[in-house]
Parts: sequence; C-alpha cells; structure tokens
Amino acid sequence: MAGGYPYGQQGHGHGLKHADDHGHFPEEELLNDVGDRSYKLKEHEKENLKNIEKALRSGKELSHHELNEYQHYLEHMSHHIQHILQEEKAEHISNLQLEKDLRNIARLLGELTSIMDRHS
Repeated sequence: MAGGYPYGQQGHGHGLKHADDHGHFPEEELLNDVGDRSYKLKEHEKENLKNIEKALRSGKELSHHELNEYQHYLEHMSHHIQHILQEEKAEHISNLQLEKDLRNIARLLGELTSIMDRHS
C-alpha cells in the first residue's frame, strides 16, 4: 500500500476532495452539514402531534383511556426529544426546530393536564 492508501492509490487519486483526504473539513462545509445532522421529527410523529392537538381542542368528551394514552405519548416524546437535544448540544448542534417541537409538546401536555384536572 503505497502512501497508506489502499489499492496502490497515491494522494488524490481516490476521488476525495483534498480537505476530506486528511480528515479536515472546511468550516463552511461543516456548517452546512450541521443542518443535515440535526434530528427532525418523523412524519408519523408530526401527524400524531397534530391529531392529539385536534382531539384536545375538538371540544368532544375524551375518555379517561384516551387522555392517558395521549399523556403517555407526549411524555415519552418529550423525554426522547430532550435526550436528542442534549446529545446534539454536546456536538455543538443547535436545533431550533426540535426545540420548537419540544415547546409545542409541553404546551399540549399543559392543555391535557388541564382537561384531566376537570375530569377529576
């Protein structure tokens, strides 16, 4: 292996950009990549949150079971997102959309709690 590259490739003959060749990333490319690495809610998660919000605001009487299911789901999502945000922060990733999603979940939990208090 000449020059430490497999298959006898020397230096730049392997098709990688020079910066990538040595494990260095130009700052601009790194900043552009940060957005790609940040976590985004999956489509079904967004849909679930919309459905919960719609149900809570529908004015319909929700069963105790439904309320508990919504509470469990929102609490799980909240913990999950907090964990992801913590990990991303450790990697110096700022994820404003996920922080907004977390605030939305907290708001929904507040609405849910107020509905549950009225049922008690």
